[in-house]
Amino acid sequence: MRMAALSGNEMDKNQLIEGQLAPPVQQLTSRSEWVLAAVLAVSLATVAVAPFIVLGNVSGHDVEFHLPSWIDAAQHWREGVPYPSWSGGGHYGFGDPRFVIYPPLSWIIGGLLALILPGAMLPGAYVWMCIALSVFADYGLAREWLGREAALWTAGLYVTNPYMLLVVTHRCAYSELLAQAGFPVALLFLLRVARSDARGLRDLAPLALAFGWIWLSNVPAAVIASYALGFALLAVAIRGRSLHALVRGGMALGLGLGLATFYILPAALEQHWIQSEDAFATGYDIRANFLFNRSGDADQVAFNRLVSELACAEMMLLAAASIPALRWARKAEGLRGEARSGLPVLLALAAFFSALLFRWTRPVWLLLPRFWMTQFPWRSLFVISLALAVTIVTASYAMRRTRLWLGVAVAVWLALGGAILKRAPWLPDDIHELIEAAHSQKGYVGVVDEFLPVGVDPESLDADAPRIAAFHESGEEAGGGLRTTVSIWHTEEKRFTVETDRPARLRLHLLNFPAWHATLNGSPIMSQTDPDTGQMVISVPNGHSEVRIWFGPTPGRAAGVTVSLCVLGALLMFARMKPNRGNSC
Repeated sequence: MRMAALSGNEMDKNQLIEGQLAPPVQQLTSRSEWVLAAVLAVSLATVAVAPFIVLGNVSGHDVEFHLPSWIDAAQHWREGVPYPSWSGGGHYGFGDPRFVIYPPLSWIIGGLLALILPGAMLPGAYVWMCIALSVFADYGLAREWLGREAALWTAGLYVTNPYMLLVVTHRCAYSELLAQAGFPVALLFLLRVARSDARGLRDLAPLALAFGWIWLSNVPAAVIASYALGFALLAVAIRGRSLHALVRGGMALGLGLGLATFYILPAALEQHWIQSEDAFATGYDIRANFLFNRSGDADQVAFNRLVSELACAEMMLLAAASIPALRWARKAEGLRGEARSGLPVLLALAAFFSALLFRWTRPVWLLLPRFWMTQFPWRSLFVISLALAVTIVTASYAMRRTRLWLGVAVAVWLALGGAILKRAPWLPDDIHELIEAAHSQKGYVGVVDEFLPVGVDPESLDADAPRIAAFHESGEEAGGGLRTTVSIWHTEEKRFTVETDRPARLRLHLLNFPAWHATLNGSPIMSQTDPDTGQMVISVPNGHSEVRIWFGPTPGRAAGVTVSLCVLGALLMFARMKPNRGNSC
């Protein structure tokens, strides 16, 4: 009866003290609680995109890659291609296989938005959706650890943390933003799977789905998340002396990779067909991106200083909040096991990745397999930011005057966030020009050369080159004795006829790539490659010829789809399993 008379804040705080921090898992699906979380998600997502409405679109580092790719993906679907592979507009219409190499979730979501929204609204709509998803993800984690009200505060701080704003504005790293929404979910279910009372195989499905989500969103973020989740699982298994937990968790993470195999396998097998090493050229690897690194590039130095100052601010806040949070966690004997085991693990991960931001840890980056693929050490700030949000709220509830400390946290957030937004490159006119280029027949600048086929120099490509340039076998340009008629010139299929009085060679406004297939009068032929530009060349005999070119499947893609479908079937079977008797979950 005494508890019924308390206000929501007092009730939550007494619950903390009395050990009733979070209700049983079965109550986490309470409709009223999730409606409240939905209201918070809508509100914070709207606040996050308000600057887009007032100041226009921001021209961050990666927007020139993502926004045209979304418009490209939408064009594929209008042409009837269910799963895009080739970017038709990139590099002024010569194209590149970015949809094979780049994780699909961000461009699928962006492409779907591009089907229904004008281009100027796409960045804001995408950010709105990612922020809302992140609220739900972090609320689910914090609700189980800290209770309802504390979870709302945690979710609010997580999605408005300064690094999240930096990703949205200065970087426009939209795929990374999507991956960040999956990490709290993955960590939540990892700790559930590692518990001694886990529900057998049924708990593997949500962890696998969350881990697959991260891998299908952004590769560098997935590498960081893989190590973070792997270290967390190892720590929990060692602490609980449970080999069974290690096996369950490892199986779930393996299933998550299997779910993403339809993307991972062809990207790995076909990477040698493109100039992938350009992604790790000077300025884009770990050596040039440790905190406070200096180089000859003034823009890179300015951004590195900004992200370094932000990282130091977050690390100092985390260190200050960790002391009361951990002290309270040790004293709260009735605290739920999820928070008692999860908070130290999360703080240990934050400490580990904080140390890796500094140059003296370079041997670790080179020693751990594929860790260097993260490119920028500060990308791990999404792990630190999650730990910071959870720790600040936990510390605030552990001390007197909870509302006061939460108010101080909000004031610090507003100050840091305001500085980030003020220094962001708000250039809406540049974005309008980019959208117009992406919609034009001429195409747009490809921006990233690492997706170009091997040997192609983008400087050698003539943006004004015709769709089909005809030459005789002698090398002279074909005159009036040759005529071409194009019937289809779609992104992944070209059809045209040729009338010529002698054999000729046709150089297409298209880069050659091993996945392109061609037929001449219905019979398969081998296309050739122009040694100077990398364009596709087709040889035709004299007379009438019908040519068809299409982007076809490869063995790697077929194998990847098969593996992913098998894993999806297994996950569906696991999800339908009934919980083991006697388990509290």
